[in-house]
Amino acid sequence: MELRYSLVFLSFILPLCTAGSPWVLEPYDILFDTAVDAYNKGDWLTVILNMEKAIRNKAMVRNVKAQCRLSCANNTAFGEPVAGLGVPVPGAGSVDDLGFFQKILKRADCVNSCETEKLGSRTFHLVSEEVKLEFKKRTPYNYLQVAYFKINKLDKAVAAAHTFFLANPDHMEMRQNLEYYRMMAGVQQEDFKDLEARPYMAYFLDGKSYYSHDSFGLAAENFEAGLAEYFTADKECRALCEGAYNYDGYNYMEYSADLFQTLTDHYMQVLSCKQHCSVELASTAGRDKPFEDFLASQFNYLQFSYYNSEKYEKAIECARTFLLFYPNDVVMNQNLAYYSVVVGEDKAVTITARQVVKQYIQNSLLEKELLYFGYEAFGITFVDPDSWTPEEVMPKKLRDKQKADKETAARITEEIGNLMKEIETMVEEKKKDSSDMNKIIVPEEDGALLSDGIKLTMTSQQLNGTQRVLLDGVISDEECRELQRLSNAAAMKGDGYRGSTSPHSPSEMFQGVTVLNAVKLGQEGKVPLKSARLFFDLSERVRKVLESYFQLDTPLYFAYSHLVCRSAIDEKQKEREDLSHPVHADNCLLVSEHNECIKEPPAYTHRDYSAILYLNHDFEGGDFIFTELDAKTVTAEVRPQCGRVVGFGAGKENPHGVKAVTQGQRCAVALWFTLDPAHEEKERIQAQDLLKMFSTPLNTEFSKKEATESSEPQPATPEPPPAQAAQETADGKQDDKPAEQKVEAQADKPAEQKVEAQADKPAEQKVEAQADKPAEQKVEVQADKLAEQKVEAQADKLAEQKVEAQADKPADTPKDKSETKPVSQTTTGAKAKAAPKAKAKAGEQVKDKKTVKGKAAAKADGKQTVKTQTKQSDKKDTKPAAKKTVKVVAKKDSKKAKAPGTSASDSQNDREEL
Repeated sequence: MELRYSLVFLSFILPLCTAGSPWVLEPYDILFDTAVDAYNKGDWLTVILNMEKAIRNKAMVRNVKAQCRLSCANNTAFGEPVAGLGVPVPGAGSVDDLGFFQKILKRADCVNSCETEKLGSRTFHLVSEEVKLEFKKRTPYNYLQVAYFKINKLDKAVAAAHTFFLANPDHMEMRQNLEYYRMMAGVQQEDFKDLEARPYMAYFLDGKSYYSHDSFGLAAENFEAGLAEYFTADKECRALCEGAYNYDGYNYMEYSADLFQTLTDHYMQVLSCKQHCSVELASTAGRDKPFEDFLASQFNYLQFSYYNSEKYEKAIECARTFLLFYPNDVVMNQNLAYYSVVVGEDKAVTITARQVVKQYIQNSLLEKELLYFGYEAFGITFVDPDSWTPEEVMPKKLRDKQKADKETAARITEEIGNLMKEIETMVEEKKKDSSDMNKIIVPEEDGALLSDGIKLTMTSQQLNGTQRVLLDGVISDEECRELQRLSNAAAMKGDGYRGSTSPHSPSEMFQGVTVLNAVKLGQEGKVPLKSARLFFDLSERVRKVLESYFQLDTPLYFAYSHLVCRSAIDEKQKEREDLSHPVHADNCLLVSEHNECIKEPPAYTHRDYSAILYLNHDFEGGDFIFTELDAKTVTAEVRPQCGRVVGFGAGKENPHGVKAVTQGQRCAVALWFTLDPAHEEKERIQAQDLLKMFSTPLNTEFSKKEATESSEPQPATPEPPPAQAAQETADGKQDDKPAEQKVEAQADKPAEQKVEAQADKPAEQKVEAQADKPAEQKVEVQADKLAEQKVEAQADKLAEQKVEAQADKPADTPKDKSETKPVSQTTTGAKAKAAPKAKAKAGEQVKDKKTVKGKAAAKADGKQTVKTQTKQSDKKDTKPAAKKTVKVVAKKDSKKAKAPGTSASDSQNDREEL
């Protein structure tokens, strides 16, 4: 290595000392090495200076070589074309041979002088194959994106990252970086540009885009501009093929071919390289395969674009040009016939194909004939890259041989396919056996304690790693279904990725929801609040289980909680090879090429543990995998299923990813934890506060007191004591305004009951619950079962209302529940969303006489009613009998269209939770 650098240094210094060399272009490999050294030292400005210069100098060397060879070819062209062949060739005889080699020598001298004048010594810019490969892989842009990020040049960092990623679509770390950049403020979509894009390809892609949007005028403009650039690029590509001979397996020390054999070997190699230019120019970063029939297809696009633009003469020209490649194409011949009728046959005959394409095809066919001759005579292999080549160009002997080879290849492919099917069957059987083994419950390691019903399925050792665990039975099937319903109802597409619906894979749609957003949606009534609470509680259960299992000395704090679903996009599954989520580590940047994981921003370095709670299994693909640091070697694979949790340390010891979801929807709760309370998830704290506000339990003692004092009816409009009035003021309930009461009965239609208050005394209604049960009020219209309550409004008197409940009869029957629409419905162990009711209107007199039925045995006095109201006013998910209906709900209904409420069973649940 030291000898190499010494030679490079001498080759760099000597030309500088040569007289008449005022300026010499620095070799780009030295600049690259300097930039890499600066990167390792953290000298970001030096990295940028040298790496940018290396990229420019490499491009300049290429351009100079191409221009020098093209210029010298024009200046030292051979004699006049021989009749019948159309191309200049050396003549016959020794004198003509000397003339031929004279031209060769003059051209060599011309190229040498041109390159030396502009670049310095020809050996000065010779670089190793390793450096060439680094530039071909666009590695310099990988260094540049980090350097620009470090100095806060985000637009340049994004462009460098995007340029590198296009050439390396499987680079997981760069994919993560781009996702991170998309979420950063100040980053624009136009920053994601390809700095290595070739002009003709950019025009072509833009033309295709306009074409697909039916902007045929703009499409034609871009295709035409792209064609002009294409032929320029083709000339440069062919000129660059005239470089040094690649021995390709020969030991150059033992290569002993004579003059003409040496010329033949080298020239056949040059011609093969020139033929390959059509493939090179049809390739672009980000595509696995080159565009098929790249040049011919552009004339196909053009003829149709001109037709839609009503430029029929141009359409005829492009159609005839396309037929140079495929003269028997049926559709294009039909199009040509149609265009000819439109413009007139006489005029159409005078329109010919483009001359530049005629010359291109003629030149390419002559090269193919020479290459096939070398194949047949010297055994120099040639594979034609073009599909438009006429069959007669290939010698018959080769055609027969190629046909036999294709048949043999087809037979071998079929045999290999059958063998692969057998192997796949064996692998599936092995996976099934492995899956059955995974269900065996193994002893708990390290004495870790698990909750009842949770099974330790696999330990770190069984998962072939450290700080890993697989648990089953963490949540029930019903809880899985409830969270999956919450995800489909509340999740937003692209949540957490700035709206990008496919942030990890273009073949899948991503949607997610955080705890806070779920709670807010529950507050607004858009999703069941009990589902949001379940999301919160179950994630807390997972935290406790992991904290217990790993026996941590310090508590775990949530860093981020995300309920996510990934859905396969059916039309994008063909020939799919990517992952649903690329392999990565949770608190460091994985550099798989070097088997390293760098723990620094933009990685989430504060994360210490991670867990994934799976909700379903009814999808294809989507298995969770652990890998080595190379991101390729899979060490463990986990099949998702309801109630299964995989927990692991978030560091470099656990690189992980998700295999492609090829069909269906995969849902899970992704959780990240930290040991540092400074990084605790702020949104989760807000969600917890909201849930507490919604679920304050009833004041049991006060309820008992009310029950004992409710033996006799009380006046409808008592004056509250000062303490209670103050409490009402604190809760935002004012006594000096008329109170509205809404008692709802639903059989065929809801009934509205309103109590009007006069200016001096507000009207109040009190319905009390028994001490041993939470109050539950149902409004039902049944003439044969319910005690009737008559409410009569007088213009000059206060409205009085009597509500009597039978203590020895149940409030309602299952049949009643199904027929009527209660204030709120509850399901076992969870709170349901309150059904919206008709809004009471101030100033309207009480009209309906409905039967009100509850579990309360008697009425409570007005003072107790006021006190209970104030304690319940802040709790939107509890509704104790008519007390809240009278004060809180009625007043809220005067301001809002809907008032949320829950049944008394929910209130009972809240008390038990407290």
